[in-house]
Amino acid sequence: MRFVTMAAVAALLASPALADPIAREQAKADFHQSRADAAKAQIQKEDAQAQASIAPDSADGAQAQANASQADASALQQQADAAKADASTAQAQANASQAQADTSLAQADQARANRNAAIDRAEAARDAVHNN
Repeated sequence: MRFVTMAAVAALLASPALADPIAREQAKADFHQSRADAAKAQIQKEDAQAQASIAPDSADGAQAQANASQADASALQQQADAAKADASTAQAQANASQAQADTSLAQADQARANRNAAIDRAEAARDAVHNN
């Protein structure tokens, strides 16, 4: 029993001594983990800064593309407006041509009526000459 008591006393005396190295090892592990976390955070910071420095260039490029697209759209709008003006001019010319054609047709109808009337008069005169 004496031996068990001595072992128990030794265990009680050793516990704080064992606890101190365990706490030190845990502290070391925590320290190394915090250094690794700090290194990761530094890398993330640098990545974010790199992306932030690229963002204005990307925005400038996008703005330049938008400006070019706007210029293209304006040029196309001008072309469309010119084509519309040409179409309006062509329509006006077509309307004028149709009016001239209508006038010519009316004149042709009148000429035909005049010719038919002249033929009728000529036949009437010939009939009158044959009857006399």
